[in-house]
Amino acid sequence: MRIVLLLMLVLAITKVYADEPHLRISTVENVAAYPEVVNMLSRAYAELGYHIELVPMPAKRSLRQAKENIDIDAELARTEYAAPFLPNHLRIPIPIAYITIAAFVMRDDLEIVNWQSLQAYGVGGVRGHLFLESKLKNHNKLLFLSSANQALTMLSRGRLDVVILPQTMGEYVVKQNWHSQVKMVSPALDYVPLYHYLHQKHHAIAGNLTQALSKQVDAHLVKNQAY
Repeated sequence: MRIVLLLMLVLAITKVYADEPHLRISTVENVAAYPEVVNMLSRAYAELGYHIELVPMPAKRSLRQAKENIDIDAELARTEYAAPFLPNHLRIPIPIAYITIAAFVMRDDLEIVNWQSLQAYGVGGVRGHLFLESKLKNHNKLLFLSSANQALTMLSRGRLDVVILPQTMGEYVVKQNWHSQVKMVSPALDYVPLYHYLHQKHHAIAGNLTQALSKQVDAHLVKNQAY
Protein backbone atom coordinates (compact mmCIF):
# COMPACT_ATOMS: atom_id res chain seq x y z
CA MET A 1 0.00 0.00 0.00
CA ARG A 2 2.81 2.38 0.89
CA ILE A 3 4.49 1.68 -2.45
CA VAL A 4 1.26 2.46 -4.29
CA LEU A 5 0.85 5.75 -2.39
CA LEU A 6 4.49 6.67 -3.09
CA LEU A 7 4.04 6.00 -6.80
CA MET A 8 0.87 8.10 -6.84
CA LEU A 9 2.75 10.96 -5.14
CA VAL A 10 5.63 10.78 -7.63
CA LEU A 11 3.19 10.78 -10.55
CA ALA A 12 1.34 13.76 -9.11
CA ILE A 13 4.54 15.76 -8.65
CA THR A 14 5.69 14.84 -12.15
CA LYS A 15 2.37 16.00 -13.60
CA VAL A 16 2.57 19.35 -11.80
CA TYR A 17 6.12 19.84 -13.06
CA ALA A 18 5.14 18.82 -16.59
CA ASP A 19 2.21 21.27 -16.55
CA GLU A 20 4.49 24.24 -15.77
CA PRO A 21 5.44 26.43 -18.73
CA HIS A 22 8.92 25.24 -19.59
CA LEU A 23 11.69 27.13 -21.39
CA ARG A 24 15.01 25.71 -22.61
CA ILE A 25 17.91 28.14 -22.42
CA SER A 26 21.25 27.53 -24.09
CA THR A 27 24.43 28.62 -22.35
CA VAL A 28 28.18 28.09 -22.20
CA GLU A 29 29.41 24.85 -20.68
CA ASN A 30 31.17 26.56 -17.76
CA VAL A 31 27.94 28.16 -16.57
CA ALA A 32 28.71 26.88 -13.04
CA ALA A 33 31.14 29.79 -12.81
CA TYR A 34 28.19 32.20 -12.86
CA PRO A 35 25.68 31.02 -10.21
CA GLU A 36 24.37 34.55 -9.56
CA VAL A 37 23.33 34.97 -13.20
CA VAL A 38 21.55 31.61 -13.23
CA ASN A 39 19.77 32.38 -9.97
CA MET A 40 18.58 35.82 -11.10
CA LEU A 41 17.22 34.46 -14.39
CA SER A 42 15.54 31.52 -12.63
CA ARG A 43 13.78 33.80 -10.16
CA ALA A 44 12.74 36.29 -12.84
CA TYR A 45 11.17 33.55 -14.98
CA ALA A 46 9.59 31.93 -11.92
CA GLU A 47 7.87 35.23 -11.18
CA LEU A 48 6.23 34.92 -14.61
CA GLY A 49 5.29 31.30 -13.96
CA TYR A 50 8.02 29.65 -16.02
CA HIS A 51 10.45 26.88 -15.19
CA ILE A 52 13.76 27.07 -17.05
CA GLU A 53 16.06 24.28 -18.16
CA LEU A 54 19.68 25.18 -18.90
CA VAL A 55 21.32 23.48 -21.87
CA PRO A 56 25.11 23.88 -21.46
CA MET A 57 27.35 23.40 -24.48
CA PRO A 58 30.51 24.87 -26.04
CA ALA A 59 30.17 28.64 -26.54
CA LYS A 60 30.00 28.66 -30.35
CA ARG A 61 27.57 25.73 -30.48
CA SER A 62 25.39 27.42 -27.87
CA LEU A 63 25.15 30.50 -30.08
CA ARG A 64 24.34 28.40 -33.14
CA GLN A 65 21.70 26.38 -31.32
CA ALA A 66 20.06 29.53 -29.99
CA LYS A 67 19.90 30.86 -33.54
CA GLU A 68 18.84 27.71 -35.41
CA ASN A 69 17.14 25.29 -33.01
CA ILE A 70 13.44 26.07 -32.57
CA ASP A 71 13.47 24.09 -29.31
CA ILE A 72 15.81 26.63 -27.71
CA ASP A 73 13.88 29.54 -26.21
CA ALA A 74 16.67 31.88 -25.14
CA GLU A 75 20.41 32.36 -24.68
CA LEU A 76 21.35 32.82 -21.03
CA ALA A 77 23.90 35.64 -21.14
CA ARG A 78 25.87 37.23 -23.95
CA THR A 79 27.65 40.49 -24.68
CA GLU A 80 26.25 43.08 -27.08
CA TYR A 81 28.47 41.56 -29.77
CA ALA A 82 26.03 38.64 -30.00
CA ALA A 83 23.14 40.75 -31.31
CA PRO A 84 24.06 40.46 -35.04
CA PHE A 85 24.36 36.68 -34.66
CA LEU A 86 20.93 36.36 -33.04
CA PRO A 87 18.63 38.28 -35.43
CA ASN A 88 15.54 36.45 -34.19
CA HIS A 89 16.15 37.31 -30.55
CA LEU A 90 15.25 40.24 -28.35
CA ARG A 91 18.01 41.56 -26.15
CA ILE A 92 16.51 42.23 -22.73
CA PRO A 93 17.87 45.74 -22.03
CA ILE A 94 19.01 45.06 -18.47
CA PRO A 95 22.67 44.14 -17.92
CA ILE A 96 22.46 41.04 -15.76
CA ALA A 97 26.18 40.99 -14.99
CA TYR A 98 29.47 42.59 -15.90
CA ILE A 99 32.33 40.32 -16.81
CA THR A 100 35.95 41.22 -16.38
CA ILE A 101 38.06 40.21 -19.38
CA ALA A 102 41.49 39.01 -18.28
CA ALA A 103 44.72 37.67 -19.74
CA PHE A 104 46.11 34.38 -18.42
CA VAL A 105 49.81 33.58 -18.87
CA MET A 106 52.58 31.23 -17.83
CA ARG A 107 55.48 33.67 -18.19
CA ASP A 108 56.28 36.76 -16.13
CA ASP A 109 58.12 38.66 -18.87
CA LEU A 110 55.09 39.48 -21.04
CA GLU A 111 54.01 43.12 -21.15
CA ILE A 112 50.22 43.07 -21.40
CA VAL A 113 48.54 46.36 -20.56
CA ASN A 114 45.78 46.68 -23.19
CA TRP A 115 44.36 45.02 -26.31
CA GLN A 116 47.02 46.55 -28.57
CA SER A 117 49.85 45.06 -26.50
CA LEU A 118 48.63 41.56 -27.43
CA GLN A 119 49.78 41.99 -31.04
CA ALA A 120 53.25 40.73 -30.16
CA TYR A 121 52.01 37.42 -28.76
CA GLY A 122 50.31 34.19 -29.73
CA VAL A 123 46.83 34.54 -28.28
CA GLY A 124 44.25 31.87 -27.54
CA GLY A 125 40.54 32.11 -26.83
CA VAL A 126 37.29 30.18 -27.00
CA ARG A 127 35.20 29.85 -30.15
CA GLY A 128 31.99 31.79 -29.71
CA HIS A 129 33.47 34.42 -27.36
CA LEU A 130 32.47 37.22 -29.70
CA PHE A 131 34.06 40.03 -27.72
CA LEU A 132 37.47 38.48 -28.42
CA GLU A 133 36.74 38.00 -32.12
CA SER A 134 35.78 41.66 -32.33
CA LYS A 135 38.69 43.07 -30.32
CA LEU A 136 41.36 40.99 -32.12
CA LYS A 137 39.87 40.64 -35.59
CA ASN A 138 43.15 41.81 -37.19
CA HIS A 139 45.45 39.80 -34.95
CA ASN A 140 47.76 37.51 -36.94
CA LYS A 141 48.48 34.96 -34.21
CA LEU A 142 45.05 34.13 -32.84
CA LEU A 143 43.90 30.57 -32.13
CA PHE A 144 40.38 29.64 -31.05
CA LEU A 145 39.71 26.42 -29.11
CA SER A 146 36.46 24.66 -28.26
CA SER A 147 36.70 25.26 -24.52
CA ALA A 148 38.48 27.32 -21.89
CA ASN A 149 40.18 24.18 -20.59
CA GLN A 150 41.59 23.39 -24.06
CA ALA A 151 42.92 26.94 -24.37
CA LEU A 152 44.55 26.85 -20.94
CA THR A 153 46.02 23.41 -21.67
CA MET A 154 47.64 24.82 -24.83
CA LEU A 155 48.98 27.67 -22.73
CA SER A 156 50.39 25.25 -20.13
CA ARG A 157 52.17 23.32 -22.89
CA GLY A 158 53.81 26.45 -24.27
CA ARG A 159 51.75 26.44 -27.48
CA LEU A 160 50.31 29.87 -26.69
CA ASP A 161 51.70 32.95 -24.98
CA VAL A 162 48.44 34.20 -23.52
CA VAL A 163 44.79 33.14 -23.22
CA ILE A 164 41.97 35.70 -23.00
CA LEU A 165 38.93 34.69 -20.96
CA PRO A 166 36.28 36.16 -18.70
CA GLN A 167 38.06 36.34 -15.36
CA THR A 168 35.50 34.31 -13.41
CA MET A 169 35.48 31.56 -16.04
CA GLY A 170 39.27 31.52 -16.27
CA GLU A 171 39.75 31.26 -12.51
CA TYR A 172 37.07 28.56 -12.29
CA VAL A 173 38.66 26.42 -15.02
CA VAL A 174 42.19 26.93 -13.63
CA LYS A 175 41.02 25.66 -10.24
CA GLN A 176 38.87 22.81 -11.58
CA ASN A 177 41.56 21.46 -13.92
CA TRP A 178 44.68 22.06 -11.85
CA HIS A 179 46.39 24.55 -14.16
CA SER A 180 48.53 25.50 -11.19
CA GLN A 181 51.22 27.36 -13.14
CA VAL A 182 48.79 29.65 -14.94
CA LYS A 183 48.63 33.23 -13.65
CA MET A 184 46.19 36.05 -14.32
CA VAL A 185 47.61 39.36 -15.48
CA SER A 186 46.62 42.49 -13.57
CA PRO A 187 45.07 44.91 -14.37
CA ALA A 188 42.27 43.37 -16.44
CA LEU A 189 41.84 44.14 -20.13
CA ASP A 190 38.18 45.10 -20.20
CA TYR A 191 34.83 45.21 -18.41
CA VAL A 192 31.83 44.08 -20.47
CA PRO A 193 28.08 43.91 -19.70
CA LEU A 194 26.11 40.70 -20.30
CA TYR A 195 22.52 40.57 -21.54
CA HIS A 196 19.82 37.92 -21.75
CA TYR A 197 18.58 37.11 -25.28
CA LEU A 198 14.97 35.92 -25.61
CA HIS A 199 13.69 34.36 -28.83
CA GLN A 200 11.15 36.61 -30.50
CA LYS A 201 8.54 33.83 -30.46
CA HIS A 202 8.20 34.78 -26.77
CA HIS A 203 7.98 38.53 -27.44
CA ALA A 204 4.72 38.69 -25.47
CA ILE A 205 6.58 38.17 -22.18
CA ALA A 206 9.57 40.41 -22.98
CA GLY A 207 8.19 43.46 -21.15
CA ASN A 208 7.25 41.55 -18.01
CA LEU A 209 10.55 39.69 -18.08
CA THR A 210 12.43 42.99 -18.27
CA GLN A 211 10.61 44.24 -15.17
CA ALA A 212 11.11 40.99 -13.27
CA LEU A 213 14.78 40.82 -14.17
CA SER A 214 15.31 44.47 -13.24
CA LYS A 215 13.99 43.71 -9.74
CA GLN A 216 16.31 40.71 -9.43
CA VAL A 217 19.34 42.73 -10.52
CA ASP A 218 18.49 45.55 -8.10
CA ALA A 219 18.02 43.04 -5.26
CA HIS A 220 21.35 41.42 -6.09
CA LEU A 221 23.12 44.80 -5.99
CA VAL A 222 21.55 45.69 -2.65
CA LYS A 223 22.56 42.32 -1.21
CA ASN A 224 26.17 42.76 -2.32
CA GLN A 225 26.33 46.31 -0.93
CA ALA A 226 25.24 44.99 2.45
CA TYR A 227 28.55 43.17 2.94
